Amino acid sequence: MAGVSIDNISKKLQVKKIIRSMPNIPTQIGQGMTVFTASQEVDRKDLFIIQNLINTTGKSLFIENEEMINSSTAISGSGPAYVYYFINAIIDSAINLGFTKSEAEFLVQQTFLGSTQLQNRSNLSNLEWIEKVASKGGTTEAALGIFHSFDIKSKINEGIIQANARAKELGKLIDK
Repeated sequence: MAGVSIDNISKKLQVKKIIRSMPNIPTQIGQGMTVFTASQEVDRKDLFIIQNLINTTGKSLFIENEEMINSSTAISGSGPAYVYYFINAIIDSAINLGFTKSEAEFLVQQTFLGSTQLQNRSNLSNLEWIEKVASKGGTTEAALGIFHSFDIKSKINEGIIQANARAKELGKLIDK
């Protein structure tokens, strides 16, 4: 229901208390991210209960500005697909370098798992971690140079902006 507004839900269901949320797929294993908002009729006590319920599937973020649900759709709702896309690209590269498919999958998946856990357990920013891994004139710097030359960061931003725009479009189609 990307883009479907609280107002539209309220009108269709003839209900005043509405919670609108955007969970992502890792909620299936209790590691998800859910962004949620609520109609004005939902009080703080209700929000507390709802947030505790949502947190059984991972983490949550309450936002007051409903428009940010579309943004969260583009970021954390679609985000797992972006991660899988990048993981798959690195797996393909590992296979091209001579690893078997199972070796490549194991190597890359553990790299992602370990990297995210390390980052979550530290106070360093992602940029600081990049600097720690990328030695001057080293292998990581060579790869990052290619990523920068193709402006990968900008392309990722363009994709997310497009996902956000599509969420808004879908809401307008349903609101009609």
